[in-house]
Amino acid sequence: MRAMVIDDWAGELKLEQRPVPSPGAGEVLVRVHGCGAGLTLMNVRRGVLGGSLPRVMGHEFGGTIEAVGEGVVGWREGQPVVATFHLICGHCVWCTSGRETLCSNLGGIIGAAIDGAFADYVLVPERNLVAVPDGIDLGVAGVASDAVATPYHAARERAHLVPGQRAAVIGAGGGVGVHMVEVARAFGAHVTAVERDPGKAERLRELGVDQVIVPGDEMTGESLVEEAGGPFDAVFDFVSSAPTIEAGVGALGRGGTLVIVGASPAVAGGLQSIDMINSEKAIVGARYATRAEIRRSLELVADGSVAVHIGRHFELDEIEDAFAAIRGNEVFGRILIDIAEGA
Repeated sequence: MRAMVIDDWAGELKLEQRPVPSPGAGEVLVRVHGCGAGLTLMNVRRGVLGGSLPRVMGHEFGGTIEAVGEGVVGWREGQPVVATFHLICGHCVWCTSGRETLCSNLGGIIGAAIDGAFADYVLVPERNLVAVPDGIDLGVAGVASDAVATPYHAARERAHLVPGQRAAVIGAGGGVGVHMVEVARAFGAHVTAVERDPGKAERLRELGVDQVIVPGDEMTGESLVEEAGGPFDAVFDFVSSAPTIEAGVGALGRGGTLVIVGASPAVAGGLQSIDMINSEKAIVGARYATRAEIRRSLELVADGSVAVHIGRHFELDEIEDAFAAIRGNEVFGRILIDIAEGA
């Protein structure tokens, strides 16, 4: 089979021919149809998210089951699937209480700790699989398993978003940010997209977003509230710099929640405890999604409630071109690597 392999952290991905792996006990072999690519892969490539080398990267995959290992039940050959990319244990208190993204025994992620899906086939633990409902292209389903499921978790579990609330998305033109806009709209919120890139802001307007703000260099909570015409019940921050975190808190109304989704090392100051107390504001983080949330996200895509935005397609041997597009912030929406012949 073909596989794009990285031998050194931050090194080049090279095309290799490898034997098709055989599933062991509790494992499933999936024929990959397509695999999404986003900013998380930049951290994987540098070794920031752990793992070992050499490695086949890629975790946002959709495909069909090729073979199952000993002891696997409930899955069949030919079944369309995606997977959670967290290597969860399935039995700790966090996994069994429905918060598996906080797994106490997390074994890393697919594409870093074990080989991923920038290949014709990927081998994954049975417990990682999520069935794909009818009517979704498998490459799109793979993208949705991360780029839609992450916003779904942020909206439902972290912000507890309900119809009629006001929500802002900072970094709304990014590959996950645009899907946060989609999910918040599906939840019935009035959505304000905040995006510095004028071209991406125009694309958001074309999608019919309720309101689009292109902030200045000195964006503050007060400026966001003024431009938006009022404070927000929820702010979803996909930039997560010190200025955006402080502006996000400042833009919240009474009982509002800032959800930090973008990963960064930022340290934010300037938050006033009396404001947090008197308005009962909250700042929470949001980490990926559970298998149940992935399944529900796929259902929202299948019934047309949420659109998946694929900005560009690349072939498997064009991975480096895809990474260049990510680094250059060239794509509106998600990048999809087409892998299966005819996909």
